[in-house]
Amino acid sequence: MSELVRGSPVPLFDRLSSVQGSDGSRHQLLTPEQLEVSIGRELSRLMNTRSPLKPSEFSGSTGTTIDYGIPDISALSPKSHPDLDLLQSTIRQAVNHYEPRLKDVTVKAFPAASGGGAATLVIGGTVTIGLKLRQLNFELQLDQRQGSRTKAA
Repeated sequence: MSELVRGSPVPLFDRLSSVQGSDGSRHQLLTPEQLEVSIGRELSRLMNTRSPLKPSEFSGSTGTTIDYGIPDISALSPKSHPDLDLLQSTIRQAVNHYEPRLKDVTVKAFPAASGGGAATLVIGGTVTIGLKLRQLNFELQLDQRQGSRTKAA
């Protein structure tokens, strides 16, 4: 008889970097909590990697491996509404291309409370675990003064 799998497959990079268990096995399924951590880690990697494309070119990109990352956003100001709109659409497109586990992606960007050249991103979406949909939200800080690094909040 078939059994419903209660987990999510482990992505390749997570499998390559995973530590072997004491019994010599490697986990092939992620629990919902592990899946959330895995997606958060991938979003952080994505936000910390710069695509060679300019923001205007990125909007027409098909999401190839060579274009992985987000365009250089250091010229965008978190205090400018048009720049925040461009940032939101660029990040949404990057997440849709490079994090396929997250569906119905939403991105909200606003100036960080700390001010300066920082922006706060809230990236949301749903993931399927077994037969259930689960809503996830991630808050990341983009700091343009320090090379647009992200920190999971």
